[in-house]
Amino acid sequence: MSKVSPHPGSRFGALFAGGLILLAWPSAGLAKAAPPPAAAGDQTASALRARIGPPHDETLKAYVEAGAKDAKAHVLTDREWTLIESAIADLPVFYRQVLERRLARLSFIDAPSSTGTALTRASEGPNGELMFDITIRAEVLDKSLSEFLTQKEAMLFSPDGSGYSVKVTAGQASALTYILLHETTHVIDRALDITMAGGPFKTVWVDYRGLAPPYAQGAIAHSVYRREPKLPLSQSPTLYRALAGAPFVSLYATASAGEDFAELLAWRELSSRFGTPLKFQVLDGRGVEVVSVEPLKSAAVRSRFEAAQAALANARAASPDKL
Repeated sequence: MSKVSPHPGSRFGALFAGGLILLAWPSAGLAKAAPPPAAAGDQTASALRARIGPPHDETLKAYVEAGAKDAKAHVLTDREWTLIESAIADLPVFYRQVLERRLARLSFIDAPSSTGTALTRASEGPNGELMFDITIRAEVLDKSLSEFLTQKEAMLFSPDGSGYSVKVTAGQASALTYILLHETTHVIDRALDITMAGGPFKTVWVDYRGLAPPYAQGAIAHSVYRREPKLPLSQSPTLYRALAGAPFVSLYATASAGEDFAELLAWRELSSRFGTPLKFQVLDGRGVEVVSVEPLKSAAVRSRFEAAQAALANARAASPDKL
């Protein structure tokens, strides 16, 4: 993994398992892929469709520098265009409106050797306003959310002969809807400057990346998402038991205050609007459940859903011109 900026306000960051904010100068122009003819419908969706195009050169460079030497622009098929349009339509109206104002381009990339899923890159638009590129690995277009998250959690561990495995159950809906919800929340967060100094959750975060006690001293602070080495699979029960006792909706939410905020709002939407479940299981070598965690049923997590939504509402009210 390439060097990581310690703060989202820095000009450069590094590709990670979820998203990256990367500042750069505006490009000379946006080259657009040629989509099939659009059906008549929502004007915002049509405007967003027109933003889909090849990734920025700096985005490709970030993937290559993170180890994905084979990264290249993905050419979308008609079926993939349909999947993307469906995922955009699933976004809340407010999210689509934010993207209509703030999205410079939405790109898909072939990067089979990359461990990163998505990258959000910020640049200065023609009028000085922050604009964003969202780039997503194209392979997620064929994955259900359950499959995507199971594979993502597997990256936290190294085989050790224990026979343990981790399974995530999150329904059969496309992973793309979740990813767009998560990445668009990063755009909102950055535009409104919600989590830059640690965000609204001071009992959980001492600053943007620093966990507050007792979480900073617990097992939950020691995962790849916290930039620690992979854990042996034999330690997976301990890690997920720690998640069960914490107010995070996922282990990925422990990466930073920004990821926590994005996970909270994404899962609030998925669970309340679509009824999407979320269960993390550790299974032994016979497939018998050792640990089961369902964060969406946690009172602490549900309380933080509403706190995150309130923080967003307050930030919007304080700076209505920014979105």
